[in-house]
Amino acid sequence: VNAQTSISGDWEGAINIQGQQLKVVFHIEGESGSYSGKLDIPQQGAMGLNLTRIEQKEDSVFFTFFTGQGNGDFEGVLESDSLITGMYKQGMSAFPFELEKQSASDEPEKILGAGKELIIPAGAVEIAGTLVTPKNSGNSPLVIMISGSGAQDRNSDVFGFKIFAEMAEHLKQHGISSFRYDDRQIGRSTGTFSDATLNMLASDVNAIIDYLNDLEKESFSEIILIGHSQGGVVAGKVADENQEVDKLILMASTGVSLKEVLRSQVKQAYGEGVHPDHAVEKEITLREELMVAIRDDENVEIARQNYMDQYRSMIESLPESQKAGIPDIDAFVNQQVDQLVAVYGSPQVKSLLFYDPAEDLKELDIPVLVLFGGKDTQVTEELNRKPIESALEKAGVSYEVEVFPNANHLFQQAESGQVSEYALLEKEFVDGFLGKITEWIKDN
Repeated sequence: VNAQTSISGDWEGAINIQGQQLKVVFHIEGESGSYSGKLDIPQQGAMGLNLTRIEQKEDSVFFTFFTGQGNGDFEGVLESDSLITGMYKQGMSAFPFELEKQSASDEPEKILGAGKELIIPAGAVEIAGTLVTPKNSGNSPLVIMISGSGAQDRNSDVFGFKIFAEMAEHLKQHGISSFRYDDRQIGRSTGTFSDATLNMLASDVNAIIDYLNDLEKESFSEIILIGHSQGGVVAGKVADENQEVDKLILMASTGVSLKEVLRSQVKQAYGEGVHPDHAVEKEITLREELMVAIRDDENVEIARQNYMDQYRSMIESLPESQKAGIPDIDAFVNQQVDQLVAVYGSPQVKSLLFYDPAEDLKELDIPVLVLFGGKDTQVTEELNRKPIESALEKAGVSYEVEVFPNANHLFQQAESGQVSEYALLEKEFVDGFLGKITEWIKDN
């Protein structure tokens, strides 16, 4: 290869770690001698890590970034102008990696779910979003999409899978309008996301409904809310309180409080057989006592200390091979517990921890579609289906439940359903998912 081959551009590939593929994406700018760049590791949620060294000598390339514990070094060979192979070294470990250069296409990329940008006043904040209307849309149904936990952009983009943009595109092709929006503090929306309580998140949706109802050039035949994951809790609350809502779609949504969801997620995270059941139960009990202490602002220090002692003893009982990765156990435990206290104390999480979404569903008088992924490990059908069904039975409304057996929490075709594989899956919905939504909207 000519020594002058530029490595500027986007490179995508993976580090092969004991048979597991860890996806990596490099963004390199500039020219030899003055390159700069960033690294994304999507499965770890690490985006835009600065590269501290980018060097090119003849056919060799070197990329280095700081891992938090030390340097991670990529040492590779430019096999061709679009392929780099080599070894990734971190500490005493080394793993093979391979990168392919992504071709920049001259075709302007079709923007998924393109529409009209709106900025909607919602009390002290502004909510920015995209209104998509089909051609000849006079009087079409309108779907308002509400994203799951964590601050999401209007596309609800998870590892490059633009969930809401894909949905908007499909709805448009079937004569249905949609509105999707940036959460507070994200994109062009203002405010602070972690300070937004459940009531505030619901009031944002109410403001959107009022605004879209008053648009001069558009009129909608009905308003449908679709809530994904935690967004379903917001959607259920709005549907209960706002008479303008005509239908509700719950997409991998919870039927129990966040406290109950966390209980099942924590059990799962500890895995089978690593810790004795009684130790995991004790950890969860003390964790929930900490939640209550924070909620009531009483005895927080005592609850924190009790939880911390239990968590430390569990870390200390790990096999040596796992403990080796934690240089300072005290610092690690402190950091984890501080993080927990901060999360449980944030206004948003505080408002959701003990909130029972089924109470809202019992009060509904509109049709409801409930969707689950059979391989969803975040919001399982097992934990959430019964409470939702019982609530809707009590409400006496017409409802339908559909489970997509091989789908994960994002309704992708999944292998394990674990969060760690999201980044590796095709950026598309499982067969029949979008069709089910449009068909149900039209039939009800």
